[in-house]
Amino acid sequence: MRYISVFCAFALALLQLAAGQTRAPADILVLDQPSNQWFEGPLTHVSLSPDGRWALFTLFGRDPRIIALKSGREQPELLNAGIEGLQSAAFCGQKGIARLGERGSETRWFLSDLENKQLSALPADAVFECSPDGSEIAYYRENSLGEGLLVGTMGNLKSFQLAGKITSMVFSADGSALYVLMFQPTGESSLVRIAPNTQASRTIATALDASPESASMGISADGRSLFLALVSSGAPSNAARHRPEADRWLKIYKIDLATGARQAVVESARQDNFGPEVIGDNLYWKRNLIFDSIVAVPVGGGEAKEIVTGGEVPMWSPDGKRIGYTFGGWRLADWALDLDAAVVGVDEKAQRNSAPAVIVSGYHEDFPPAWSPDGKWIAFHSHRSKTPVPEYSSAGSTDDIYLRLADDMQAPEIRLTDFGWETGPAYWSPDGQKLLFSSWVRGGEAGIDKLWVTTVDLEIGRALRTDMLPLPGTIRSASWAAWSPDGKEIAIEDNRGGGQRSLWIVHDDGSQAEKLLDYQETTYGGLDWTADGKAIIYSALARDGVQLFAVARSGGAPRQLTHDSGNLMHPRVSPDGRWIACTRLVQSKQIWRRPLS
Repeated sequence: MRYISVFCAFALALLQLAAGQTRAPADILVLDQPSNQWFEGPLTHVSLSPDGRWALFTLFGRDPRIIALKSGREQPELLNAGIEGLQSAAFCGQKGIARLGERGSETRWFLSDLENKQLSALPADAVFECSPDGSEIAYYRENSLGEGLLVGTMGNLKSFQLAGKITSMVFSADGSALYVLMFQPTGESSLVRIAPNTQASRTIATALDASPESASMGISADGRSLFLALVSSGAPSNAARHRPEADRWLKIYKIDLATGARQAVVESARQDNFGPEVIGDNLYWKRNLIFDSIVAVPVGGGEAKEIVTGGEVPMWSPDGKRIGYTFGGWRLADWALDLDAAVVGVDEKAQRNSAPAVIVSGYHEDFPPAWSPDGKWIAFHSHRSKTPVPEYSSAGSTDDIYLRLADDMQAPEIRLTDFGWETGPAYWSPDGQKLLFSSWVRGGEAGIDKLWVTTVDLEIGRALRTDMLPLPGTIRSASWAAWSPDGKEIAIEDNRGGGQRSLWIVHDDGSQAEKLLDYQETTYGGLDWTADGKAIIYSALARDGVQLFAVARSGGAPRQLTHDSGNLMHPRVSPDGRWIACTRLVQSKQIWRRPLS
C-alpha cells in the first residue's frame, strides 16, 4: 500500500542520514549556518560575493544579513554603514554591495561607492543581476506585470518579453550573454539565452525539472557550461510533486551549452542541493539540512523525548491516545505540495505504541487533523486542489478549512470556508460547536493574520457561519490562537513584526483584550493552555534557539521549560494535562565548494 511505502521510504532515508552523506573527496564545507526558524529556513536565499569572501542571506528579498565565509561571523556594519531603514541588499559584480534603504531624503538602491548613481533609477521592487564587471544589469519588477525583463546599461536598457516566472539569471564572464531560467505554469522550466547587444534571444533547453523558488545559477569562465539545480535530467511529473515519499530532491547539474547534454555533479539523499555559483576555479552551492520530529515534554518542563521522526505541528485526540501531525519534507522543487497528515498511537507516558498511518492525504498541502471533542470529526487546513498542480500558488488551489469524519479516509471532505490564504491550523471550542483559526484573506493585505470563528452543525456536517473576531487595533496580526479549557477566553500570539511578539488574552467574542507579555520569536511559534487553564505554554527565542515557556494566566514572569539543543515550537498540551507535544526542528543552510579542475 502507498501509505506503508511512504513510511518505509522515510525510515530508509533516516538510515542513510545516520550513515552520513557520501561526497566527492574534494568537496569542502565552507559554512554551516543554523536556523532557528520554521519553514522560513529552507526558503532563505543565499548569494555569494564575486570574490567568495561573503555570503548574503535574505528572506523573500528582505531582512539582509551578511556573513564572512572565513570566520562565519555576521558583519552588519557592511550593510548598515551610511544607510538607514535598510530593506534589502544584493551583490553587483565587482562594484560591491547594492543596498536598498534611506540616505537623507532619498530612498533607493545605493552602491558601496557613495557617489555611484548607477542603480539609483531601479525601482525598489527590482530583482536584478549584474554582469561580472558591473557595467551591465538585468532586472525585472517583482510586483509588476507587463514590463518584462530589462537588460543593458542604466540609461540604455532593452526590454525582453519572456513567458514564465523568472527564477534565476546569470551573465557570462564577458557580459556578452545573459542566461535566464523560467518556471512555466505547466510545471516545466525553460532556459533562455539573451544577447544584450543584439537583442537576440534563443531557447537553450525546455522541459527542465527545476524549482519554482528563486536561486542562483553558475557559468564556467569559458562560457561553455552552465550549472543549475534540477530534480532530474527529464521532465517533471506534477503528480509526483504531491507524494511525500517521492525522491524529488534537487541536485546540481552541469549543462553543456553547445549540445544541451546534462550531467548530475552534486547530489545527496533527502537533501536539496541548489544555488550553484562559479567563483574563480571553484563551484559553490548550497544545501538544506532539515531534521524534524514530534517530541513530548513534561508539562512542568524537562527533557524532550521523541515520539516520531519526520513530523511537525502535533494535535492530540480528545482521549489522549493518538497524536496527529504533518509530514512530507520541505522539498524546494515541490514546496509544501507534498505535505500530508499522519497519526500515531501513544500511551499514558507519551510513548508511541503504533506505526504511523496516514489520516489526511490529497493534492497540495495538508495540515494535521484537529479532532472534535467527541472524536467523530476532524477539521484541517488544506491547500486542496482537484488535480495535481505544479507549485504552491498555482491556479485552482484553495487554502481553507475542511471537515471530515475522523476514521474514514474515504468520507467526503467538506469545505467549510472559501476565502483563506496562508490559513493556520483549526482548533475546536471545548463545546465542539466552533472552530478557531487564523488566516489572511485571499486578495487582501498580505502578512496580516485575522482571527476567524466558524460555527459548525455537526449533525449534517456544514458551516453555519464564519465570523472574523473583532479584535482591537492594538493586536497587529493574530498568527496563532487557542481556546481556554472553559471556552471563555482565547490566547493569541500577536506578530508585531521584526521578530517581536506579544501574548494577548481576549474574551471569546474578541473583547476585553489583555496583554500578558512581550517576547521575541523567529517564526510561527504557537501556544496552548495548560489543562487547568492556569497558564499558557508558548514558544519563544532563548539565546540562539527557540524553546518552550510558561506564563501564568494572571501574568508575571515567564518560566523557561526546555533547554533543548533543537528548536521547540507548536506546543499542544495533552488532554490529561501531563505532556506537551511539540515540533522539534534542527536545520541549517550549508555552503559547499568543489574545485572545477
